[in-house]
Amino acid sequence: MNALVPTHTVEQVCAFRDEAIRHYELAFEKIEEAAKAVAQASALWEAAAPGKPGDWSDSREEISHFHNAVNLPDRDRYLRTARRLIDVTVWTHVIDMAGIEQLMDAQAKKELRSQMKYVPERRGRDGEIINQDEIDRMLPPVTPENIYATLDRFQGDAEMIFRRGIVNVFTKLDRRFRSHDGFKVGSRMILDYIVDRDGWFRSFGGKVDLLYDVERTFLVLDGKPAKAKYASIVAKIDRERTSRFTPHQSEHEGDYFRIRIFKNGNAHLWFTRKDLVEKINKILAEHYGEVIGDGMTKEEDPLKNVKTTPARYFGFYPTPDSAADNLISKISLLRKKEEPQLRILEPSAGTGNLARRCITTPAAFDNWSGGRDRYMNEYRFDNLVDCIEVQPHLAHELQAAGIYGRVTCADFLKVQPDPARLYDRIVMNPPFDRERDIDHVVHALDFLKPDGCLVAIMSAGTEFRETKKSIAFRELMAKMKAEWQDLPTGSFAEVGTYVNTLMIRVWKDGRKQNSMRW
Repeated sequence: MNALVPTHTVEQVCAFRDEAIRHYELAFEKIEEAAKAVAQASALWEAAAPGKPGDWSDSREEISHFHNAVNLPDRDRYLRTARRLIDVTVWTHVIDMAGIEQLMDAQAKKELRSQMKYVPERRGRDGEIINQDEIDRMLPPVTPENIYATLDRFQGDAEMIFRRGIVNVFTKLDRRFRSHDGFKVGSRMILDYIVDRDGWFRSFGGKVDLLYDVERTFLVLDGKPAKAKYASIVAKIDRERTSRFTPHQSEHEGDYFRIRIFKNGNAHLWFTRKDLVEKINKILAEHYGEVIGDGMTKEEDPLKNVKTTPARYFGFYPTPDSAADNLISKISLLRKKEEPQLRILEPSAGTGNLARRCITTPAAFDNWSGGRDRYMNEYRFDNLVDCIEVQPHLAHELQAAGIYGRVTCADFLKVQPDPARLYDRIVMNPPFDRERDIDHVVHALDFLKPDGCLVAIMSAGTEFRETKKSIAFRELMAKMKAEWQDLPTGSFAEVGTYVNTLMIRVWKDGRKQNSMRW
């Protein structure tokens, strides 16, 4: 803690704070004394001219000031306000002295400042404070103990705060404009719409803060203090572009990257310090875990070059309930009485979180208009759901559940489809590392009937990674009119991985079922 703010400084700050509050207590006593004197003067005025003071209706400014020279507030509220206002500014001063914000990205700074801002009291009908919970979320009262504890916490979390900031900075980019694979920063980065049609930095959208955070990241990794915005690359660009107020191209050079801003408002950054880029990549890989770390390896193989060895730990991350529900909602699992039984497959089934949801029961109609009874006689409830799972203990548990048609214990990529047992639907969450998800999805298409539909959870890198395999897969999906949708960030955090994911839906015959919301 002493490395952030010296102990004698903390003691001095707290002493000044306490003395300021004591003087506001004395000030209230003076205000109270003045109010009593004004009341006494008013009574004597009334005695001198009965009824006349109350009849005074002149609204001139000096008379208004005279009558309102002393307004006695509620003592407790007055002193509470004094303490809270003083504490807000003292905390801001302490945080500034500690240099904590230089480790934070824009989002973390916003969260910290929301804690440091003054929250006015809101009162109910009877005068009671009704937003005490919101007030309590402010930083605690300023005492030496609270300052020591807060700074110790920040110092202990400093590396985590900085690492999280790096992840926020380099994973916020729209993947349409991202020139790295989402897990590994390359030699350049693209910021879309950073300047407006007049050539000025946009005041909204957070892109300027993002550029500042990129520079701050490189500075801290280079062992240098973060710069104030007026001395940053943002200010340098602003100065160098002020000679023209129309869309125009410009180039700028900083300590860590070259920047070219185009007429369309986009900016391209070329990183010039490869050693610092490597540090950033290491932090990203450590944050996202081994799945992402494996994904950083450049893969140049086409679709038919399939990984023959199992993924590390079989790439097993159970599908979280929210992601499973989201995926299943994108595929129709109902058949009418006169239609044949629906056959469904979950390859790499794991614990069956997807397969289990494919077994339709009458409860599926509970929220339908008209209720369950309206549809019970119209639809069938005998979906046949098969599972393939490589891990024997999980395959045994699936078999023991007694609700699936066929459970096969095998590596899905080594199982060949039976032309007589193709499937109407395939639901899947395959391993992600080293583009194995592409191998699994492409293989699964062979198990699908000509009019069948496949839905899968895949690595987000599939949609933008510039490897031969990813490019070939996107081209295949484009021909088949596949639909893509991002899953929320952190969808798999609860099962141990921060890999970004998406959903894909594709019909074997290349159609889209537009009646279903996607």
